[in-house]
Amino acid sequence: MTLNSSTPACFNLEEESISKGKSIVVPKITNENENKTNIFNNIVQPIIAELIGTTFFILIGLFGACNGDNKNSSLTAGFSFGFSLMILIASFGHMSGGHFNPAVTVGVLISGAIDLKKGLLYILMQLIGGSMAAGIFRLLSHTTTYQRCRGGATFLVTIQTPKEMGGIITDRINWWEGVCIELLLTFIFVTVILMVSINHKSKSNIASIYNGIALCVCIFASNKLTGGSLNPARSLGPAIFANVWSHHYIYWIGPLFGASLAGGFYRFIWSINDQNTFDNK
Repeated sequence: MTLNSSTPACFNLEEESISKGKSIVVPKITNENENKTNIFNNIVQPIIAELIGTTFFILIGLFGACNGDNKNSSLTAGFSFGFSLMILIASFGHMSGGHFNPAVTVGVLISGAIDLKKGLLYILMQLIGGSMAAGIFRLLSHTTTYQRCRGGATFLVTIQTPKEMGGIITDRINWWEGVCIELLLTFIFVTVILMVSINHKSKSNIASIYNGIALCVCIFASNKLTGGSLNPARSLGPAIFANVWSHHYIYWIGPLFGASLAGGFYRFIWSINDQNTFDNK
C-alpha cells in the first residue's frame, strides 16, 4: 500500500515539475520568435519592398519617358510613371504603404502615420532604389537614346516660342518658378495619397489607381516646365549617372516642402474630424 501510494505522488511531482519547466521555457522561445517575426514584418519586409518598388517604379518611368518623341514626352512620361506607380502600389502597398518617394514618406511621417525610424529607413532605401534604377537604365539604354533625354535627368526646361514675324523667343523657367511648381504639385499629389490611403473616412480600396492617376496629371502639368519630378529619388539617380546637376536643389526643396505642407495640413486640418471619430469608436 505504501509503495502504491507513493508512486503516484512521485509521478505527480515529476509531472508538475515538468509542467512548470514548460511554463517557464516555452513562453521565452515563443516571445523570441514573435519578436523576430515582428521585426521582419514591421521593418525588414517593408524596407525591402520600398527598395525593390522604388527601383522598378523609376526604371519603368525612365524607359517610358526617354523612348517617346519630344511632342509626346509629357504623355509618355506621365503614363509610364503613373501606371508603374499604380501597379507597384497594388503589389507592395500592403507591406510598406507603397511610398517609393522620399517626399511621400515625409508627408506620411508628418501626418503621424509612420514613426521616424521607419521613415528614415524608407528614405534611405528609396534613394538607393532610385540610383539603382538610373544605373540599370544607363546600362540597358542605347547611347543615342540616353544622350537625347540626358539620362532621364530633371532640369528646368528652356521654352522656345515662335515670333509672329519670324524667329524664336527663347525663355527659361526661373529657379523660383521651378521650386513653386514642384512644391505645389507635390502638395497636391501627397494630399491625394493621404486622403485616399490613410484617412479613415475617405480611404479607398482602389487607392493605387487614384495615386497613379494623380501622378499622371501632375507630370502632364509640369513635364514641359521642370521635368515633372515630385520625387527626390527620381531626380537623384539620373543626376548621378548622367552628371546633370543643373538646379538640382529644386528637386529637393520643392517636393520636400510641398510634402511637409501636405502632411501638416492633413494632421492639423483635414484629419481632425477623422481622428475624433476614430477615437470615439
